[in-house]
Amino acid sequence: MTDIEEIGIRGIPKESKLLILGDWYKKPGEGWRVVCYFYNHKLGHFRQPLPIDLLPVLTPGTIFPRTSTENKAQGWTETFKLPERSSWQKVCFKDLPVSLKRADEFFDQFEDGFLYRIETNKKVFWLPLIEVARMLFFHSSEVVRAAINQGNTWQLGRAWSKDWVGEVELSSNVSVRYINSLQYRKFFTWLFFDTAVESSFGSIHREINLHSRVVEEADRWTFDFIPPDLSHCEMSIAGFTGRDSEENEVYIREIRSISGLKSPNLDVVYFSHPDDDVWLEKEREGDNDKTEKASKPPVNIRELDPETKPNAGRKRHVIRLGRSGLNFDVEPDTRRSPRQVKALPPETESTLDDLEEQSPEELASLQQGNDKGKIPRADVDTLDPPAHLEAPEKIRFFKAMLLNLEQEHGWKIDSHMGDVPRMRCRSQHLVAGRPRRYCHAFVKRDESTIIQLLEIELSSKVKKDGTTEPESLSTLLFRAPDTTVTFQGILDELMMANKDEGLNAMSWKRKYIAQNTSVREYLGHPDNKIKSEQDALESWVARAAEKVIGM
Repeated sequence: MTDIEEIGIRGIPKESKLLILGDWYKKPGEGWRVVCYFYNHKLGHFRQPLPIDLLPVLTPGTIFPRTSTENKAQGWTETFKLPERSSWQKVCFKDLPVSLKRADEFFDQFEDGFLYRIETNKKVFWLPLIEVARMLFFHSSEVVRAAINQGNTWQLGRAWSKDWVGEVELSSNVSVRYINSLQYRKFFTWLFFDTAVESSFGSIHREINLHSRVVEEADRWTFDFIPPDLSHCEMSIAGFTGRDSEENEVYIREIRSISGLKSPNLDVVYFSHPDDDVWLEKEREGDNDKTEKASKPPVNIRELDPETKPNAGRKRHVIRLGRSGLNFDVEPDTRRSPRQVKALPPETESTLDDLEEQSPEELASLQQGNDKGKIPRADVDTLDPPAHLEAPEKIRFFKAMLLNLEQEHGWKIDSHMGDVPRMRCRSQHLVAGRPRRYCHAFVKRDESTIIQLLEIELSSKVKKDGTTEPESLSTLLFRAPDTTVTFQGILDELMMANKDEGLNAMSWKRKYIAQNTSVREYLGHPDNKIKSEQDALESWVARAAEKVIGM
């Protein structure tokens, strides 16, 4: 996988900033293109149509060529909680406040583009619909093509589930590298197993069929789709504010992360890929005398060609453009199925597969492969792993959240600490050699309703490659007829590994919890993209209160 040193788009002058994505068009016999509006200090404002295959790269606010994979914010940044979806107003760019308008000489070309006007207590946010789709779905060129050309997930893979266990077999259209990416496995779990999300994904294609129009012998379309319900999710954004009397108006140029997406109700999801093979050569006489083949140098793609089709071979480069994060209310437990081990016939040479590096290349294409294509085929990885609050701090933070919850809402809250039980969990019941702690709390919401909360102490685990990874386990809220037995049973299940069902210790057993509670909710922890600890605490209190009230 390629990390960026510098990567640009052929035909886009250096130091050009992408401002806005406009209408789409398609000429006979060609694919869809999106009109992009840039600003360059020497050229001023200019427009450039680009293939929709480049959408994962086209983040507004980006200056080309890109010189870093780091998710650096451009302009005004903040995090806010989205209100009920029913309160969002669908408007057009021509409805923007005057001081939020850009590229005046081209404005009439995209003034009918769609935005959401989202009003909160203190501010009004203006959010382009195409930016919502980019954040939710446009993480890879293959995914973009599936959404726009097919309107379903069949080109990406197939999925099925039974007894709280899911199976996903990715298509060979998708790079085999994605099976190694935890973020992509979580994304595909959400896309394949949430029917509302899958319907939203398909709505892009439906809107094209319903509302594209013919202008000067070309199909034209103003981007539109139906997002899934994002009510009460947290959105971290970058953009700019209005001037003078419009200073409380905020234009969202880029969504940096969304937290609180509802995870499908599955305990574990297994991923496989038809090309995920290990080829073993049978030993031949003299093999031991052969020298190792020289390792090939890493790929170095410096420019993307928007006009040339790539070759149709399976081999492809994946370029890492870490820019955005999707965070779920419960972290899905996703795993790679064992690779298929195959043997080559004697005297047969093995060939490079997707997991091996290939020769250095300066140029590549993100478009669909073509039999006559000559340059390398590439795809893009735009998903950043979530940057969570440090694990050891969460149990302390949880106690502070309970105190604020009690003070702000007047609920009576009792809590106690204890050690998690030692079950079939190897050493998962230990943190730094001592017993792992839990906090059990119950909130007396009213005279007849008690909501229970379970928070587990987390730490960082050392992976096989020597790197550390923070544990991630959401807070559990539930209602049960007792306050002593049920939570203990949940803790017992939490700390047990069930090899037959493929369930690890330190993972909520959703099936057991659903069978033994009347109502249950999962509350995600704050991530450290929120600027300050106080902001993170206030956000966590507000989301916890919303869960308690809704139960």
